Amino acid sequence: MLKSLLLLCGLSFAIPAFAGPVTSQDISGIKLAMDDRLKDSESAKIKSVRIAPDGTVCGLVNAKNSYGAYAGYEPFIAMKLSTGEFYVLGVGLESGQLCTSKGI
Repeated sequence: MLKSLLLLCGLSFAIPAFAGPVTSQDISGIKLAMDDRLKDSESAKIKSVRIAPDGTVCGLVNAKNSYGAYAGYEPFIAMKLSTGEFYVLGVGLESGQLCTSKGI
């Protein structure tokens, strides 16, 4: 969690994207950014996505595990960069706590 928090602080100095409504392009970008975080990112179902004015993205993701079954929705936190790309900081309980502490 400490690594995620330090990374979040470091990325908060990047030029943030302007907040707006969540589009299907945003959802596709988040799924693409989760490639290295999930066992089966193509099976990912994403809901309750919120993008803050500073570019912080919070939501819930459900994806298949090693057994091929959906594991249940877990919170995630990501950053929307000024390039329009996303970087996933974390998936799991700690990510949900970070989102809650930021008021997102």
